[in-house]
Amino acid sequence: MPRPDTARWCREIAAAAERRDWTALAALDAGLRVRLAAPDCDLTPEDRAALGAAYRGALAQSRGELDELQHRLAGLGRQREGQLAYAQFSEWEQA
Repeated sequence: MPRPDTARWCREIAAAAERRDWTALAALDAGLRVRLAAPDCDLTPEDRAALGAAYRGALAQSRGELDELQHRLAGLGRQREGQLAYAQFSEWEQA
């Protein structure tokens, strides 16, 4: 079982992902990287596994948002193509 400090990190990672607050998640990640790089890092394998699971959850959340944004961008592109075709047809009709 992960220690309370690690459990807090996991909760904060999950909460940031749930809020889609990628800036907060990046800040948490930066702080955790410093901790992991420290020579006195005392994270246990259980701690690392718990953090890994939290990050996988955040990654799944961000992929979902990325898929949604790509879908919206594709829709905007199709809408723009339609507008351009209509404008070209209107110009041709007026000529």
